Amino acid sequence: MKKVIYITITFALIVQLFFTSCDNRKDYFVEINKAPTLSLVKNGVALTGNTLNDSLKIGEPYPLYYFISDEEKIPLLAIQDQGKDLVNIGTELITFTGANEGQSRFSLLAKDSFGASAEFSIFFTVFRNIAPVASFTVKKIGVSSPYEYEVDATASHDKDARFNGKIVEYEYTLQNYTFSSTLSKIRYIFGSAGQKLIKVRVKDNTGDWSNIVSQYVVLN
Repeated sequence: MKKVIYITITFALIVQLFFTSCDNRKDYFVEINKAPTLSLVKNGVALTGNTLNDSLKIGEPYPLYYFISDEEKIPLLAIQDQGKDLVNIGTELITFTGANEGQSRFSLLAKDSFGASAEFSIFFTVFRNIAPVASFTVKKIGVSSPYEYEVDATASHDKDARFNGKIVEYEYTLQNYTFSSTLSKIRYIFGSAGQKLIKVRVKDNTGDWSNIVSQYVVLN
């Protein structure tokens, strides 16, 4: 009887020692574990801190390279806390695409199996388009005719050029004659001397027109 009791007590001690050893082993690895780091790069420049505030144009991809440093190979998670925009996570590239105007917020998370994590917050102001701005100068050429002038609208620009916005069409009004062209610089021969009104407006690749800008020129 005593032998049976002794064996039972010994087995219980072994089981307790096993589980205690497992707990200690787990606690040991938790204590020595290093939290992962998450780095993001925009246009070749590493972002500092853990937040980014920027604008996002609807339909235009916004790419960021990311790097996770950790002993494990852990994935990047993206949680949208505000808005309904699109996100695509590749091996080293995460791309955001605006879908609705307004405010958008993403939380990026890299979390290892021990619960340690690195986080990054991204805030976007999502917009549809920013209208372009027209600008031009007028210069007398006078080669083919004394009334030959050049209208140069190359100084016109699209305010959202960094989101692939660009000017695709120029509309010129020369006195009573209006026409459109893809050329930013044109030459025109007026029919007579006197004061002439010149107007220019430009259209971007989203289809929005700028305000009209005008200038009076006196032809001698």
